[in-house]
Amino acid sequence: MSRASGTAAYRCPVFDRIKGNARAAELLATVFDFDLDRTEHVEPVWPSWDGELRPVAGDAAGGTFYVCGGPVLYASSEGAAGVLAADPTAALQLVIGVPTWHDVVTRVPDLDAMRATFESTLPEFLSYEPDLDRRQAEVSAELGLDRVPVDELLVRLRSSVTDLSPRFRLLNEEGDEYDPL
Repeated sequence: MSRASGTAAYRCPVFDRIKGNARAAELLATVFDFDLDRTEHVEPVWPSWDGELRPVAGDAAGGTFYVCGGPVLYASSEGAAGVLAADPTAALQLVIGVPTWHDVVTRVPDLDAMRATFESTLPEFLSYEPDLDRRQAEVSAELGLDRVPVDELLVRLRSSVTDLSPRFRLLNEEGDEYDPL
């Protein structure tokens, strides 16, 4: 088992586009809380599987996004972790399309509850970011990402958390598993 490795050698077309596009990087960091400059997690972590665990971004809550060979895992600063998306492009589509995903993921696997949580948390998000739709369109265009309907993003999130997460468990220094998201 190896400790999470840095981003220096990690290459991914969508992350390369972000690194080469200051406006997209700024929008992702400030509006969508996906900051490629925040890759240090609150504690050392290890994968429970034999494979890659590479930090690629962080959020203001102290959580870290990791690429696990393909899937993107999120580890909170409070000891919960799970796969959010099948690949980096899908992860970006999720954080852009469902900016309140932190609240929504707590309702997995119930799609109706996930949708209700999204609808109830969106107004507060809009109070801080009233131009959300324009910002979503702008960052998606900057990165060449298709915009995905919220309902499809919720189905993808549910599938990632329920189907992929059990294969990708994160361990802390003591070897204890992080709680599921």
